[in-house]
Amino acid sequence: MRAHGVVLALREGEKSFGDAVLEDGACRYDLECGGTKTLAYHATRALATMQRHACEAITIVAAGDAHAGVMRERVEAWKRESGSALVGVKVEVIAADDDAGSARGLALVEESAGNASTLIVVHGDVVTDVALDDVVSAHMCSAASATVALAKRRPWDEIERKAGRAPKGVRYVGLSGDESVVVCLEGGVRDEAMKRLKLQRSALSAVPDMVIRTDVKDVGVYALEAKETFDMLRSKVYLQSVKLDLLPHMAGEQFRGGTAGPVAAFVVKPENYCVVVDTTKPALLEASRDIAAEFHHLNEKPLSKYDNVVDGSTTIGSKSTVGPGCAVAGDCVLKDKCSVKKSVIGAGCDFGSGVKISNSVIMRGVVVRDGVQITNSIIGPGAVIGARATIKDSVVGAGHEVDEEDDVRDETLTTKN
Repeated sequence: MRAHGVVLALREGEKSFGDAVLEDGACRYDLECGGTKTLAYHATRALATMQRHACEAITIVAAGDAHAGVMRERVEAWKRESGSALVGVKVEVIAADDDAGSARGLALVEESAGNASTLIVVHGDVVTDVALDDVVSAHMCSAASATVALAKRRPWDEIERKAGRAPKGVRYVGLSGDESVVVCLEGGVRDEAMKRLKLQRSALSAVPDMVIRTDVKDVGVYALEAKETFDMLRSKVYLQSVKLDLLPHMAGEQFRGGTAGPVAAFVVKPENYCVVVDTTKPALLEASRDIAAEFHHLNEKPLSKYDNVVDGSTTIGSKSTVGPGCAVAGDCVLKDKCSVKKSVIGAGCDFGSGVKISNSVIMRGVVVRDGVQITNSIIGPGAVIGARATIKDSVVGAGHEVDEEDDVRDETLTTKN
């Protein structure tokens, strides 16, 4: 078997993510999650750390020439970092159209993949410590055309349900009774509320013990047979999204003889971490906190004796504390009597005296004046928070300035049009 890795860092799904915390021209894959590592790095690292079925090369598909150029610079910087998983790994960046769907982006990889027999595809907003070697092994054992990784929803990612109403935007996953075959993938962000599921008679006949589930999630990690996938993408140009079009199509075709093998399921073990950072809040906020507190190995930084990660270049003033489960990046300044609890602080932040931060993500370059209190919020890069302001359950956009003594609750503040 010859494997080729693919990271799909396209703008698909960016509308639902929102652009409040994105700086001009940036994509969400440039955002740091859990400390110093960007989303794109997390996705690429998952491929680069494969061993038994190591990828001969990795292709990152970026949205447009400008973002592809930025991504190439980032890849070179990652390779120079001490201890980086990407050292010595062949990584190529190619540009798709700015608005290309993920399936069209995947189709562009055909030339780069060369004679690879299997594609290991990871969406650029996936953060995981799952050994992708195990996904490939399951794929090979099943002689599958495609294998889909499925993970249990985290507590912060649970579906909102109301009695008598179909939940909005829910992805329904049909599995065989032994959880070995993905029978169907229905619904998702394109559907406000699916009141009826249309199931194929051929699928019901082939898998009479099928179970429809919403507690597991298609996380955007796949093993795909290369030739079969590229042939399908070439002949069926209407397939625009890998998650919403290609995989549902393959799941249906397996019962009509349209695929060479089944669409297999790989169910992530409970002890592993595998999430999709597809929203600013809660996904980016909660995933960052998860990494800082419990899955800190994804930061590739050792824990201190205080069960946190604080870069040595950060300055901490008198009577200031950084609690366990926190991550503070480099070149930050925390003046006297600051308190940071269960939060993630990006590089180059400047905190005044008496600042209290809890359950929050503060992105790089943020200035926080004296006496500010921030709880359960995300502060975008370059924002300025005026003295004695209070921010709770909110998102403050990139570069936004909050006035002194403002009381911000359950809001999204942005200076963008």
